[in-house]
Amino acid sequence: MSMKRFLIPVFTALLAAGPLVAAAQQQPSEASYRRSSLCLMLIDEPNMPKRDTIKTAFLATPVPDKYNDHNVGQRVIPYYSITENDRVAYRQAVALGQETPAGNSGTGVKKKGSAFGSLAKGLAGAALSSTAETSQSTVIDVSDKEVPAVIANKFLLEQAVAKQLFDKWFIEDGRFNMNLIKERGLYDATVMDVQTAKNSVRGMGLLEDAGEELISNTFVVVSRYRYMSKDELVDEMTAAAQLASQAVGGSVGEYASLAASVGSVGSKMALGAGYYVRTISYLFQLQWNDEIANTLYAELWNNIDKYNASDIFTIKYIGEETAFANVKAGIFTNKPEEELIRIATINATDAVLAKLETKYDVFKTKTPLLSVSPYATAAIGMKEGVAPGDKYEVLERNVDPQTNRTTYKRVAVLKAASGQIWDNRYMAAEELTATGGDQSLTTTRFEGSLNGLYPGMLLRQTK
Repeated sequence: MSMKRFLIPVFTALLAAGPLVAAAQQQPSEASYRRSSLCLMLIDEPNMPKRDTIKTAFLATPVPDKYNDHNVGQRVIPYYSITENDRVAYRQAVALGQETPAGNSGTGVKKKGSAFGSLAKGLAGAALSSTAETSQSTVIDVSDKEVPAVIANKFLLEQAVAKQLFDKWFIEDGRFNMNLIKERGLYDATVMDVQTAKNSVRGMGLLEDAGEELISNTFVVVSRYRYMSKDELVDEMTAAAQLASQAVGGSVGEYASLAASVGSVGSKMALGAGYYVRTISYLFQLQWNDEIANTLYAELWNNIDKYNASDIFTIKYIGEETAFANVKAGIFTNKPEEELIRIATINATDAVLAKLETKYDVFKTKTPLLSVSPYATAAIGMKEGVAPGDKYEVLERNVDPQTNRTTYKRVAVLKAASGQIWDNRYMAAEELTATGGDQSLTTTRFEGSLNGLYPGMLLRQTK
């Protein structure tokens, strides 16, 4: 069924939702840009050291400012047994995540290799292989290493988390509305004019824009945490890197060199002494496409019973990453152990989100330029994984007045300046003070041609 037939009821709901302060489209303020929406969950492993401390820290930590808080329901996942059906369901979620729907670049996934991510399957003997079946889907042999990802997917299915994410977007007090769409989409109140509802091109464009920019950029990150000594961490990293090299026959320099470098880290004691909080995090994305949009708006809108019984709600699996943070007992000597573990848990979470963003294009976020004179700056830094020389494309946001569709035009490429990267990691300023240093930076500086750039343009990391 075409979208044209249901634009009026949908936009009636938009109008009933109330006015929205107009948002600047050409030069948005620091706060006025569309963020990805994020739900954070934790796998509760019974034998996890410092389990209660880590859980408490995780649940008390807000979603980072660069994302919209889209937490829903129960956020602690029990570590329960899985069945073959659970493994099959996980394979289906993986296959969904590997698809790139034609004509819908907003939901496509591009992946880069990593010893701790896409090669995790190879480390434990799993294999990726194409089938000759009509569906041409990818078959994943689920290894023991991937059991936590299977558990995470099982929980998301059993708890209908995809529907909970939809509910947060579209349902308020048991009724349909688009208040959150308007708020997070920065839609000008005039765009919600009743005339828009009568204009199928503009109306459909607005709905498609909201779907691609907001709904499809809804993610769930499920994390496992472990409290471990430096020696345990080095041994684990070394073994993983060596297995990664063997998994590709030792012929790929990237992984062979990774094994050598990690071994070197252990031998040179490059990691600080003491204990670490390590996290392995699994990235899921809410499924959104034209078929789902049509069903939602044409068949389910304003029919809450039919909506609740629908099976359109789906989550796909994108991939995983690993990160860690030091429990800095030698620096914060005046803090109790629980507080030190809390700090490390927060920093490990920030670090793994940054690595997931670097690894998976679909998860990349944007951040606004704060200034362009005398140099370009932005409120991101080490917490977001910014390193000297990292490249960021500068995007200009434009809204087509005829279709209400948002586009982003690349106008420049900047690099993070060496020695000018803000250490905005949790408790970094206090750590510098404790070690006799000084936090002189409050933003990160970027180098490159600034001609034609203005504050409010958006930065997005690029290769």
